[in-house]
Amino acid sequence: MRITQELLIKFAQDYVAKQTRKPNDIVAVFLTGSVLTPEPLIGGTTDIDLVMVHKEDPAVEREVQRVSYEISLDIQHHHQSFYTFHRRLRLNPWLGYALCSHNSFLYDTDHWLEFIQAGVSAQFDTPETVYARSQAITERARQLWFELEDPQELPFEIWMDQYFKAISTAANGLAVLSGPALPTRRFLLAFPERAEAAGRPELSEQLLQLISQEPFTQELYAQAKPAWQQALQAISKQPNCPPNLNPVRKAYYLNACDAMVESGNAAAAFWPLIETWREAIHHLEDKAPHQAAWKQFLETLGLQAEGKAEQVARLDQFIDQVEDVLAEWKEAYGL
Repeated sequence: MRITQELLIKFAQDYVAKQTRKPNDIVAVFLTGSVLTPEPLIGGTTDIDLVMVHKEDPAVEREVQRVSYEISLDIQHHHQSFYTFHRRLRLNPWLGYALCSHNSFLYDTDHWLEFIQAGVSAQFDTPETVYARSQAITERARQLWFELEDPQELPFEIWMDQYFKAISTAANGLAVLSGPALPTRRFLLAFPERAEAAGRPELSEQLLQLISQEPFTQELYAQAKPAWQQALQAISKQPNCPPNLNPVRKAYYLNACDAMVESGNAAAAFWPLIETWREAIHHLEDKAPHQAAWKQFLETLGLQAEGKAEQVARLDQFIDQVEDVLAEWKEAYGL
């Protein structure tokens, strides 16, 4: 089967048609994410991101459903009240872009979604709004940095969770100046282009150095992959498995990472590997069998408790540079 953007949208339309044929409280449905882009596939896999808006409180916030081995539906459920102050969604670096596109609409009762779109898309691309989106994310990154630097001793696992969250937040503070926030699979794949657009191509290398003191190589990926897969397999069998790590998404991560490595861009594969491995360890009830491999992998990257101060200093410098870019943007547009 040849997977195209048109086929993916058809899968989404068929799913929505099935849901809306039976009694329901669905107000609107729209697409988000990579399916709205010309090249939604990595390694022959993708997901179809949907948002379903309901009149009543939805039973779940997020669910993942299988379409095929290569494709899954990733569905967010929102109560209609989420959109009461819809103009604020201009600052949302994920939903805002989707709501500005008529191509994203799959279902809309009484033109409700069109009304929301009119409010969100007005001034969405103005320098003031772009700056506000970036500033909000960058301020969050700075707050996370302050928490990392707090002398209170956090368990190293929790500290690492916070550290990786701070890295992605800081990088997205820069990335949203020229597009939507970067998702996990495309984070290191797309960041160099965003850094180039901001006039700071050197930040791509600095971002990699925040994640690892060692080069990301095909050999390192091959070494880490078995333990990563084992952690994903373990969490997929547990009742508390988060939707993001649902077993139907196995190919979504594994095939994509393999493809990036085989294409010669091994570095890009390591962010989805790290994020999903870290999330699996966080949610596993019996972490012990997997903790040692995760800790060894972090040590291979040069991330150890003894080096926290050095990593925080590097992160501080990275955020400083993102803040400098924002200051230049503000001055250039007279904000």
